[in-house]
Amino acid sequence: MENSECVRVAVNIRPLITPELLNGCTDIITVVPWRAPGTVQIGSHSFTYDYVYASTASPSSEIFNDCVAPLVEALLNGYNATVLAYGQTGSGKTYTMGTSYTGEGSNSGIIPKVMDSIFKRVETARESTEFLIRVSFIEIFKEEVFDLLDPNSAVFAKAEGVNSAKPAVPARVPIQIRETVNGGIMLAGVTEAEVRNKEEMSSYLSRGSLCRATGSTNMNSQSSRSHAIFTITMEQKKISSCPNGVNNDEFGDDILCAKTTLG
Repeated sequence: MENSECVRVAVNIRPLITPELLNGCTDIITVVPWRAPGTVQIGSHSFTYDYVYASTASPSSEIFNDCVAPLVEALLNGYNATVLAYGQTGSGKTYTMGTSYTGEGSNSGIIPKVMDSIFKRVETARESTEFLIRVSFIEIFKEEVFDLLDPNSAVFAKAEGVNSAKPAVPARVPIQIRETVNGGIMLAGVTEAEVRNKEEMSSYLSRGSLCRATGSTNMNSQSSRSHAIFTITMEQKKISSCPNGVNNDEFGDDILCAKTTLG
């Protein structure tokens, strides 16, 4: 990153949607261009952030380039990073992050752009570096954590198009949050799937998204009703060359490991 801040905040103002326009709703947030960069005004109150994207619809590529691309670079350099979308129901979190991504497009969301950026970098470095990439996908729903990639889940089997004949297996079983001996937090038994390319990673994102809990609220007819967190873990090791020209690519102690959490 260009500066030393550990946390940076960006505001993405969602444009009014058709039902809101039909009901005569108007924007209450004004971007103030003559104040400090990233300043918005709501009534008589003003707030300043690191980045502000107006409701005139900034493309997700602009948000990615400004806010997320440096974090992908940090991942490749061995640093952990998190991108968290926060807002009330209907504010566009799922759309912005791209957790319901099923295809291509400039507005595909943050997560698909992260995947594309990672594998472009991986392809250019494969001759000198060995990579091991894993993904996990969880959902926080009603204060419980669910594994969206659990292969034993009847919901996941349905998302894969499998006609599961296992009525004894519950459709959704929460996973346990435990504390490690070092004081860290772990999700006991969460599925981590190894992926070799963008297509495999995209398939896990798509299948996991189909397992999410959805429902209607007063503000959103098809609310996600939960928070989904997609985690990419990358291990990399430089491939050393022996004097005889044969590569020695056995894993040693000098493995660089980092993860990016997107939710």
